[in-house]
Amino acid sequence: MKLKALFAAIIFSAAPAWSSEADHYTVPDSEITDITEELNAHAVRLTTGALERLNAAGGCGGAPDLFGRSDEERLYDGLKGVFNIHGRSSLVDDVLDGRMARTVIPLKDSVYRDWDITSGIFLARSQLTLAPNIKVGGLVIGVDKLEHMFGYGRRYFTRHYLKGMEMEKVLALGAAAEKIYLGGNVMATGVFSYSDLSANFNGMRFWNHLLQKRDDILGKEYNRGPYIVCDAGLWKLNPEKPMDLSVYLDRTVQENYNCSKFATESGLAKFTSRLGEYGLRAGDPAAFSCPVSRAALERDAAKYEVPIGKTTIGHWTINRDGSATVSYTDEF
Repeated sequence: MKLKALFAAIIFSAAPAWSSEADHYTVPDSEITDITEELNAHAVRLTTGALERLNAAGGCGGAPDLFGRSDEERLYDGLKGVFNIHGRSSLVDDVLDGRMARTVIPLKDSVYRDWDITSGIFLARSQLTLAPNIKVGGLVIGVDKLEHMFGYGRRYFTRHYLKGMEMEKVLALGAAAEKIYLGGNVMATGVFSYSDLSANFNGMRFWNHLLQKRDDILGKEYNRGPYIVCDAGLWKLNPEKPMDLSVYLDRTVQENYNCSKFATESGLAKFTSRLGEYGLRAGDPAAFSCPVSRAALERDAAKYEVPIGKTTIGHWTINRDGSATVSYTDEF
């Protein structure tokens, strides 16, 4: 019993550091500045610096190091300071700190303004759990989606490509984490985000494209790399394959298309009630529904219908039910 209590305490104490949600309804997309070019350029600058440090430490093409890491593994470790969750990622932290244009919505003015401890403890109490919005590739996302791409995408990549775990199990573990401590329970934000799961998966694709040693899991027509090559013992950015983070974003990482589910009926009722108020005020209820457009969601979701095990990738990353409460026993 004591061990179970300790485990629960560890899980729930981690939640505020790892989970945040996005509000796609309070501020119009047209008012949010597109930072695609600036974000990509900054990612390239930071990656260049990381490669310079790796090259100074021995570069590529050599034998495993004292810890048994191959040059490929050393590269991925060396890039963790650029591509990771907040507090560990110079790129994400620079966006959060306002180095690039981002839109901060006060929690008290947001679609989650009615949240209380019966809906999700951390989202009810902390502005930090509401991610700033940015626009990349013409799509508005919460900055938390970059964290999911880089941080959790790396975990997916390591489990599947480096450790050989079956893709279905990788996705199942990601869904379990989202339920347990990344938001989808009342002790966290109370919001189970399918768009987070899609961002995790697409982040795995990004990490695979860095060296592009394997075809994209969606099909080789989606190959984008290698972004980085080993040339005469030195890591270099590939000038023929410029890095573009926008290619990993589509409607499935937007929470007003790939709808979230909620830990409690109370949270669901508060969310749908606030959307109804927004729609009446604007005279356009459809613009304040979820999904905003089922047809647009389906167009972007089609590429995820790749069979894995007994299901598909889309089974684990796309919500076609709309806003609802999450099931903790048979959601998938």
